Amino acid sequence: CAAGVLGPYFLLCTFLEMHTILLACVAIGTPFWLVQRVRAANRLGHLSHGILAFAVELVPVAALLLVIRSFIVEPYVVPSSSMRPTLAVGDYVLVDKITYGLRLPLSNKLFLNVSVPDRSDVLVFRFPLDPSKAYIKRVIGLPGDLVEYKAGNLYVNNTVIRAKEGDRYEYIDENSGKVRSSTALTEDMGGTPYVILPDVQAMELGRGSDFPGIAGCERRVDGLKCLVPNDAFFVLGDNRGDSLDSRYWGFVHQSEIIGRALYSVSFGQDRIRFKRISN
Repeated sequence: CAAGVLGPYFLLCTFLEMHTILLACVAIGTPFWLVQRVRAANRLGHLSHGILAFAVELVPVAALLLVIRSFIVEPYVVPSSSMRPTLAVGDYVLVDKITYGLRLPLSNKLFLNVSVPDRSDVLVFRFPLDPSKAYIKRVIGLPGDLVEYKAGNLYVNNTVIRAKEGDRYEYIDENSGKVRSSTALTEDMGGTPYVILPDVQAMELGRGSDFPGIAGCERRVDGLKCLVPNDAFFVLGDNRGDSLDSRYWGFVHQSEIIGRALYSVSFGQDRIRFKRISN
């Protein structure tokens, strides 16, 4: 019975979002589950048998998972190296769904506002150019902030964000398979330090760039200058030289936020590492 129910479930997970599957299971299965409870109270036989009966009994589990994933916490798997050295490919992230407010499943519409992202928070959001994809980046600019990125240097409200040199960091690039090495830097925005990998190539972001224009941003010969709109945020990957972020596609709006990345779990050869990544 378990194989007959869970097999199709895992198959659907490859094509549909988890929220969609859980919501459909609850909506379709709840009437059958209620009928089963009534029949059991009246000492009548089961309405269904075999795989169907087993599936009906899992409806409360699906409902519980739906509530947890929608309003409390949701898992996320890091797909790329854009957040190294903070997060590596394959790391599991627990996304806090409460701090930034409660949202309706599927539509992601905010119905209870709690707080807004702060600088240096690690944010999980729907990619503005393709909402079916979830991205993870660090918040750099808040609404009304002036953010500049020039030759690999970051400025917020005309103040350069200083960085202290740390240890060498090496990793294998998932695309090329080559070993990349860089000196890690520690940035500090408002008393919350975090580690980044610098953009040693200082990618061209000026007027000669192939990237499209961004409303609220000015591409200049020496870099990029953006005024963050109301209800929006400027985000960057910690791996500055290997991250597709606000420098290229623009801002993250409040309606696109999924939650705050709170903890990460990574699995090594001989240990499991559990660490906090946002305040």
